[in-house]
Amino acid sequence: MSQDSPFRVAIVGCGNISRAYGNSLNTRPEKVQILGAYDIDSERANAYTEEFGGQAYSSLEAVLGDGRVEAVVNLTIHSAHAEVTEATLKAGKHVHVEKPLATNRQDGQMVVNLAEEKGLRLSASPFTFLGEGQQTVLRSIQSGQIGQVLTAYAEMNWARIERWHSNPVPFYQQGVGPMLDVGVYALTFLTSVLGRVKDVQGHAEICQPERRSNTGESYRVTTPDQVTGFLHFDSGITARLTASFLGFSKQVGAEFHGETGSIFISSSHDFNAAVELHTFDHGWQPIPYVAEPFAGVEWGRAVFQMADAVRKDAPQRCTGRQANHVLEICLGILDSAEQGGAVVPIESTFQPPISLY
Repeated sequence: MSQDSPFRVAIVGCGNISRAYGNSLNTRPEKVQILGAYDIDSERANAYTEEFGGQAYSSLEAVLGDGRVEAVVNLTIHSAHAEVTEATLKAGKHVHVEKPLATNRQDGQMVVNLAEEKGLRLSASPFTFLGEGQQTVLRSIQSGQIGQVLTAYAEMNWARIERWHSNPVPFYQQGVGPMLDVGVYALTFLTSVLGRVKDVQGHAEICQPERRSNTGESYRVTTPDQVTGFLHFDSGITARLTASFLGFSKQVGAEFHGETGSIFISSSHDFNAAVELHTFDHGWQPIPYVAEPFAGVEWGRAVFQMADAVRKDAPQRCTGRQANHVLEICLGILDSAEQGGAVVPIESTFQPPISLY
């Protein structure tokens, strides 16, 4: 395949996030081409392809049987991620999967091993550490602007999913919750900057056990909606993370505190998050971005990066190994919470991604 030919993908799962991906991917038709889409609801697949192009596939098997499709963008519900990723890899196609990589350790490690055995690319969200704001933090820390990092704090207080999502119920069930749904953004960012986590501790609780969707449906919350985790890195650094589906918190973003100063970023999610530096000699001042930031999130960025990696046979930055490490951290924090804050070791490893700038 020519390095200049578009990377041919199919979308599997035409739910809430799929339109953001479709809009983004179609901004770079020379790099990525959407050949079609599949959803268990055929009307959604038809509507999707009418808007973004390609054909509506009748089944997942039809997608995987299309020899033109080089990769699947797996945007299914959390509980189906590992199953669809496994089937795609077994069909000999690359995968980019939305977060989380899986909902349990066994499935997470299984898809990582399978991709490596098959010699296929497994790309995974979150990819927001590729944002210009997040890359600015990485470069600033690597250049020694605050000396050796001593500790870090991160907040993913996402308020109530039911305020805006058309199907909030799965977010409050086992295998999801705020740590696996949004805590992963901060965890991927923290591990990109600080490296591997060796063990964790956690506290978690269900603060609001009864919820009501925006259509009036009442349902029970069966997984913690408020989680705090403590991350102990190989480097000796301890960081703290909060992930919540509760109130409208003013505590946002992440802070890195070092020997000679502190760096604050207003979001682990948005590419144009504000980045500031505080030293012993100066109060908070903006740090210039490494490049002009994208406003919000460029949802196709990980797929674009995987396309480049495949075409050029180059390393990719959003890897299944890092996503699996983040998954194990999430599950370890939740396990620790159930065990009264016991220290839970993290077994997985990954190679921190190379900076973009």
